[in-house]
Amino acid sequence: MDNNHPLAVYCKSCGAPANYDIIRQQYLCQYCGGVTDIKDPIMRLEQWRDARRKSILQGQNAAEEVHSCQNCGAQVIIPKGEAMGKCGFCGGKFARRAFGKSDELPEVLIPFVLTEDEARGKLAEWVKKNSGKEEAQTVLANIQALRGYYLPYELIRGPVTAQVQRMETYSDRKYNMGGFLNGIAVNTSKQLDNLVLDAMEPFEWTAARPFEFAFIAGQRVKLSDVDGMTLENRVLEEVEDSFRPEAEQALQTTGVVLKMEAGHLLRLPALLPVYVLSIGPVLAVVNGQTGRVAVTKTQLIKNYSWLIEPTILTVLTTGAMCLFDVLIGLIWGAIFGIIFFVAFADGRGDEWRRKVFKMDSPRPKRMQAQLTVNQGQEPVADTTVKALFFEPVNGHMAPVKVAFYTPLRMLKIFFGVLVFNTLPAILAFLLDFEGTANYKYLGAWLVLTVPITLILWVAVGRIRIYNFPLFRLILPDGSTRQIKSDNDNNISYGEVLNFIKEIAGYKEGLIFIGFIIFMLLGTVGAILMPD
Repeated sequence: MDNNHPLAVYCKSCGAPANYDIIRQQYLCQYCGGVTDIKDPIMRLEQWRDARRKSILQGQNAAEEVHSCQNCGAQVIIPKGEAMGKCGFCGGKFARRAFGKSDELPEVLIPFVLTEDEARGKLAEWVKKNSGKEEAQTVLANIQALRGYYLPYELIRGPVTAQVQRMETYSDRKYNMGGFLNGIAVNTSKQLDNLVLDAMEPFEWTAARPFEFAFIAGQRVKLSDVDGMTLENRVLEEVEDSFRPEAEQALQTTGVVLKMEAGHLLRLPALLPVYVLSIGPVLAVVNGQTGRVAVTKTQLIKNYSWLIEPTILTVLTTGAMCLFDVLIGLIWGAIFGIIFFVAFADGRGDEWRRKVFKMDSPRPKRMQAQLTVNQGQEPVADTTVKALFFEPVNGHMAPVKVAFYTPLRMLKIFFGVLVFNTLPAILAFLLDFEGTANYKYLGAWLVLTVPITLILWVAVGRIRIYNFPLFRLILPDGSTRQIKSDNDNNISYGEVLNFIKEIAGYKEGLIFIGFIIFMLLGTVGAILMPD
């Protein structure tokens, strides 16, 4: 295993780099095609870890000490010989304990590239671009308090899975998602906001080095102070945030519930360079390697994207009805607007989401004492969480694309709506043996059925559509083909009949169906009746 990149995975057959194939859910060699079990890299990492730990603890610098803050619990490395110190996070006093006894000895480290003054310059650029924000003024007034730390992280690589449910549907239909974490970094400090630290990533992992005390000489260093359960939750929360946009897009709603599960993950404690400025509710951080800035916002932002659909439907309905009569159109538009907004608000859940301001930065490079940047070039590290949906097909989990509306399905829905709204005319045409039918009387039926159609579609029909997803199997070459999941049946006319039976099971529903039949027969009779 490469000492500089302990999370790299190699083919057990030929030793070449192996990449995770999310479709096959295996590590595959890009040269010989060999398959490496997902447990093998974990065993190799443990061997590397044991060797590195022994080497560090046996080194001449292992006498370095860790000070534990009595107020906030922060752990900070200081040189040997210092008895007391001041916590850089809360200002409290901390007491000494031996570094070699730390539960989470760092194993890799990315050195600082930016100096403290250069980091302040990056933060000042952010303040200038965001001068109208309250947070910018707080940062500017305290910018001299910015300090650099090697912060504790866990670098994680490997497969994860999730169960996803659409909140708006009335069934217990769950979807399976699978993804691969390509080296995400999760902060393991209690005192700092993980959301803000995430926003100043990624780091460029090609610069990672095996941990040595020489790197932290004279530096402020914080060690991990979260327990295993808290760290596991942070990992799953970070992955959930990465899965959520794709799940919301595929399931066509912001109301989704995700239940994350970690698979066989490669995990490595690391120290990463970060400049920190913490003033009350405002936390500003600067990536000490790339110069990327992130600043927390003091208030939560509510997601109002769900309002788009009911607003469009209300405007279209009002406009269509105003073509016949403006006053009646406005009245019915208001009535339908209430129905639309109530229906679309159902199952949205808590849409409050925190906001973080961030600023991208060109990748800096230090040549001797000179700091240079490659304009417009982002860090090359690809830590994107790649995720796919999976469904049981013929007894095996297969990668799929999820859809709800297809041209054929929409054609069927349109045909069903057209038949329902013109049913008296169709029946009258079939019974008009003398050719005397007057179809103007269909208007009375349409006044009833058009509103009913809109109400049923918004309140019931569109929800039931989401109970019957359509799937396309993703083939190894990237193409897709229509398949049927072992868990699902497509919408059928039998499903429509079952829905009618459900309505008829209630007294009010039975009266409603009887009224519809009465209106249907009356409209047919009126159309056929001679003038």
